[in-house]
Amino acid sequence: MIEQTNRVAFSASPRADDLPDAVVESTFADPAGLEDFWTHWYLDGFVDAGQGKVKVLVGRPGSGKTHFLQHFARRAKAMGYRTAIVDAAAEKLASIDELYRAISRQMPWDSLVRAGLRHVLQEQLGYPEFTGPVEDFLGWVERERGLTATLIRRDVREAIDAFLGTIDLDGEFFLAIRSWMNQLVLNQDGAAAAEWLLGGKLGATVRKGMGLRSNVTRRNGRTLLASLAAWVHHLTQRGIVVLVDNIGVLSLTDRVEGRPYYTRAARDQSYEMMRELIDDSAFSPYLLTVIAGETEQVANSRTGFPSYPALWARLQSEVAAARPNLFGDLVDLDSLWSEPGEHGARLLDNWRDVEWTPDEEGIVAPEDKTLGLEWGRPRRVVADVMRQRAGREEGSA
Repeated sequence: MIEQTNRVAFSASPRADDLPDAVVESTFADPAGLEDFWTHWYLDGFVDAGQGKVKVLVGRPGSGKTHFLQHFARRAKAMGYRTAIVDAAAEKLASIDELYRAISRQMPWDSLVRAGLRHVLQEQLGYPEFTGPVEDFLGWVERERGLTATLIRRDVREAIDAFLGTIDLDGEFFLAIRSWMNQLVLNQDGAAAAEWLLGGKLGATVRKGMGLRSNVTRRNGRTLLASLAAWVHHLTQRGIVVLVDNIGVLSLTDRVEGRPYYTRAARDQSYEMMRELIDDSAFSPYLLTVIAGETEQVANSRTGFPSYPALWARLQSEVAAARPNLFGDLVDLDSLWSEPGEHGARLLDNWRDVEWTPDEEGIVAPEDKTLGLEWGRPRRVVADVMRQRAGREEGSA
């Protein structure tokens, strides 16, 4: 009776983004080795070697899409990548500048800029013994080396320009980063440069002070995203992994408060943006983008990806195969769970191993206290595994 009650609760399809990091890690099972495959072929020696890639991941509600994205983000971050998880059900992604803003807001800008400036001071200028805050550099060099502030400021400006000149950056991105780095050295407020890099709107006078012609727009969003990836790679030797969840909301035609609504024109504009991301991936080094959504929504012929043939055609495999192709640009998570292997049983065992606390409504605590449902009901696939296992046990009894 307890098992039956819990099977019903398991089927409720929760949001995996509510799970704490420790539970994401301890309850994850890699469907048909997809995460290992992507890590080997894309994160280790492909994206970080100057390539770009776009993947689309689909599955039924509860198939583990969000759980996979959350875990893959943790793995990429552990390898040194900077990651951004963007929920299309929470913020509108109708154009490339909106995607850039969503990604930029999740970048550790301050630490990246300081790391770049510290490299300039220690390596470019030759002061490896300086280890204090970058704002203290001018005072330190006057005390320790007897140099005048005017002279060293000029040297720092030239070294910053030389350093940034070695990176393939858009001209305005270059100017904004340079302004921020120079302001840090002078112990001045770099808020304007930071705001511009985050995609905020600055007045013409403020922009003119940094040499910027415009704010972040659809016109320059793509080159700014490529520059961001190149900047991150130069500092980390890795790149950026972008994970866009719930992309199927683009296909929905009903209006729901708190969820972005797309007219047909806005939806087509989003699909065109994704088409361009795919086509330009070869020219967007150090950037891996994974877009995930529900199969029924994504494959909707009237409002989903097939409604924009230029995008849909780019996701089709030239050769039909009986087994899932992990190299394919479109990966069906449900087909992976159906593959032979122990990933389904491992998923169930992982959930059973998570410590139980009885605060989940409608769920009965088993005797061993290890269903782990205090963190939200697991996905539908867990229920499927439980039913399959129960069926096998009953058949063998």
